[in-house]
Amino acid sequence: MKPSYLIFLLAVMPTMAQTQRLTFGVKGGVPSQTPLGQIGSRIPFVLGPTLNVRIFPRLSLETGILFHSMGQQSNTGLFLYPENAVTLSSGTERATAVEAPLLAKYHFLDDRRTWRPFITAGPSVRRTSFSSRYISSVLSGAPLGAIPQLLNSKTVKYNVDPVFGAGVNFKSGRFHFEPEVRYSYWGAGKNSAIRKNQVDYLFGLRF
Repeated sequence: MKPSYLIFLLAVMPTMAQTQRLTFGVKGGVPSQTPLGQIGSRIPFVLGPTLNVRIFPRLSLETGILFHSMGQQSNTGLFLYPENAVTLSSGTERATAVEAPLLAKYHFLDDRRTWRPFITAGPSVRRTSFSSRYISSVLSGAPLGAIPQLLNSKTVKYNVDPVFGAGVNFKSGRFHFEPEVRYSYWGAGKNSAIRKNQVDYLFGLRF
């Protein structure tokens, strides 16, 4: 073998090994059940980039940054209060979350197969933001007059929650297609926008 070929191989082999060990992708999906009290046009979803680090032929680590839109709930009301007056009220609640999971992924078949079932488990660090906006108007007097009152609130919680999942890895060339069902426990719930026990249908693409 010529020295120039040997130098080329020595330079390329670490890059090839690194490419096989690290794969990047994107993951997205929807919850199996809408958040509690979900009403409105905002559809809950999860989406974000992922990184897969191969440790052994059947074992890898998966991480990434996933954004959750938990949807939106709106309520309106009309009631007699205070005395000789009518109060109109409306409120909107919404929740979003950003999570960074660190999951161990185990494949039941070797990487020569075109499809491989897998399971995942591990912790996920979440930042959950819950915001609400309420406005009310008291109609009274002659003629009627409106005195609007506006109230905004926002709550942010940080939690480390357990995650478990199962799916199948379909390989086509350099691409990996991964449908998955994932269970998550949400320490930030339970309220009108977040379930404590959440199941998501996810689809991942890695290359």
